[in-house]
Amino acid sequence: MKQMMKLKINSSFIIANLVAMPLISVFITYFFLRGNNDAYDYVDTYLKQSKVIKLTIPKLYEEKRERYKFRDGRKGARDYRQFIFYSPQYHKHIAIVSFSDIDLDSKIKYDLDEERRSHIYNYQATIIAYANTIQWNDAKYGMKDLPMPIFVIKSTHLYNNTKKIECLSFHNAEKVSPEATRQYVEQYLAHFLPEDEFDRLFKGRKK
Repeated sequence: MKQMMKLKINSSFIIANLVAMPLISVFITYFFLRGNNDAYDYVDTYLKQSKVIKLTIPKLYEEKRERYKFRDGRKGARDYRQFIFYSPQYHKHIAIVSFSDIDLDSKIKYDLDEERRSHIYNYQATIIAYANTIQWNDAKYGMKDLPMPIFVIKSTHLYNNTKKIECLSFHNAEKVSPEATRQYVEQYLAHFLPEDEFDRLFKGRKK
């Protein structure tokens, strides 16, 4: 009898955990790890407000990475990446924004952003990118302590515009997929754009 009661208690404990733990994980992710929940609705707005710019990355640059949690669980962390340089063309400090484990090669699951940083951007690449016009026209963006965030569409040339990009080791690594761009913007708005700055950029604007 005692063994049966113990078995029932253990079974109830296991079942409760099987039900409760996923719910707790969802709760933690939604309320604590998703960042600014409003940001997910403004990805299209941010991109519609953006213009397309073309520039060449100089020899001098700086790379920054920051690990952050975007959901609960072992695979719930990513790197926030910035490839920072000064553009004499635009007289601004620029930061190419991207995130790890988003734009993956479909066959071998290799992070194409790593390929771009290791074999394109650091070779004085000429790039075409999105730049949000509200941030672009704000004097505080483009300073050394607050570089202007941009999102690369594609790279066209290397070595200060002298060598055209024709074929790379990973297919289409010179191009960032539209899906990856949307996710980069989404993660940037949700986790790394301060909420007061988010409100300033989007408050009163239609989604």
